[in-house]
Formats: sequence, C-alpha cells, structure tokens
Amino acid sequence: MNRIRTLGQGGLGIVSLYQATNGQNYAVKQMLYQWDDNHYERFKREVEIMANLVHKNIVKVINFDVLNNNPWYLMPFYEDGSLRDRLLDLRSKGQVYSVKGASGIIYYLADALRHAHKKGVIHRDLKPENILFNGTEPMLADWGIGKFIHKESKVLTNGGLGTKSYCSPEQWNNGVSDSRSDIYSLGLIYRELLTGSLTGQIQDQRINAIINRMTFMSPADRYRSMDEVMKDISALNEISTTDPMKDFWEGAIIIGAAIGLVYVLAKLLGD
Repeated sequence: MNRIRTLGQGGLGIVSLYQATNGQNYAVKQMLYQWDDNHYERFKREVEIMANLVHKNIVKVINFDVLNNNPWYLMPFYEDGSLRDRLLDLRSKGQVYSVKGASGIIYYLADALRHAHKKGVIHRDLKPENILFNGTEPMLADWGIGKFIHKESKVLTNGGLGTKSYCSPEQWNNGVSDSRSDIYSLGLIYRELLTGSLTGQIQDQRINAIINRMTFMSPADRYRSMDEVMKDISALNEISTTDPMKDFWEGAIIIGAAIGLVYVLAKLLGD
C-alpha cells in the first residue's frame, strides 16, 4: 500500500491515509512514542478493545501488528468526515441539527455503546472528533483510553487523558468512571447537536428532560444504562415500528432548526 497523507495525530498515535493497489483507501494508525511502555500498553489495549467490539456503528480493525517496533492497525477509511466537521459546517451557516437528525445520531451511538458496555467496555472519551460517518451512519472511533469495566478504570488527570469539556465530573474529580460516564458525555453531544453549544438551551421539554437526566452531576441520578436512554429517545415520536431509525433518519440528516434559531444564533455569536 502507498501512503497518501496524514489524516490526524493525537497523543497516542498518528493516522494516515493509505491506498491499496486496487485503489481502495484505508486508514492506518501507528503508535507514537513506542519507547514509552505506558503508550504501548494503551495502544495494545485500543486494538484489543476494537477487535472485540463487532458492531455496525463501531470502527472495525481489519488487520494489526503490535508485536514489532512500529505497532499499527488497519481500519476502513470513512470519506464522510467527523461529527466535528459537520458541526463546524453547520455553525458557519447558522444552522443546527433537527430534532430527528440529532436524535437519530444519538440513538445509533447509544446502541453502539450499549453493545460495548455489555461487553464490559467503556469509551471514556466521547466527543465529535471521535465520531466518524459512513454515509449517514455515525461510527465510534478512537478507543485509546477505553477501559474494560471489570478492570481498573481510572483516568489519570495529571496525564490529561480524556477531553475535559466532554468528560463526566467523576472522571476528573476522583478519576473513577463506569458506563454512566459515557451516558454523561453522550448527553453533552446531544445538546451540542441541537443548540451548537455544550451549554445551549433546548426548547423541547421532552428532549430537555432526557438530556438533563443524561448529564446530572451525580452518576446515581443519571440513566442506569444505554437501554434506558434508547427507550426514551424512541418514545419521542411514539415510535411503534421495529425499525425506529427509519423514522428518525428519513429526511432528517442535517437541516437548519426552524424553531429557536434566533436564540441559537445569539448563543453561537456569544461563544
């Protein structure tokens, strides 16, 4: 395969675009600082987590090699960009996601996280940059600080693991996290999709109630599982079909919000 360009770089690795001889594009993540045992263990754990999570909305590992001096893994290349890309594009146009569009994205992500949680894995770093798109479907990526729930799951605050603006309070207060921490972060993203801001006001009281319950400061006050989150999102439109996402996604991928747009624009200009 031929290396085309760098797609992104973080504290753990660098992701590059490669093209196979048949013209197919792939993304390859290589570890940085391979001399650092802590980075190496985190990189191996990321590969282990992703290889064990088989879900249509979780980025899959196609191939990998971590037993060499240049650890790497191969994954599909998603040409449709990240959720952050879409949010920035909408913001430049003074737009936000519709209720159906935002709810559809969150429902898909909640289903992927439900699968991970049932496998005993939490993500711990949910943010728009770590959500890619395969057409209209969001894909969870970057499990670099993901943890197996049954193992030690402490965030090293001095090491800067996680993104503080999206992490749950408990991750930064005492370093301990569980599946409810992912619920908190997903709730913040839900709010951002609808308002363009992590602190924006939502006019729809039903959705506001859901997001408030997802983002309570105390984990004990939040939803207990992603199943509960998905149930309440499905009830927004009184969906009774076996495929609720068809109703959510039909004509509701990205549109400007017609209600409360003036308020949202004021918030965006003030951010």
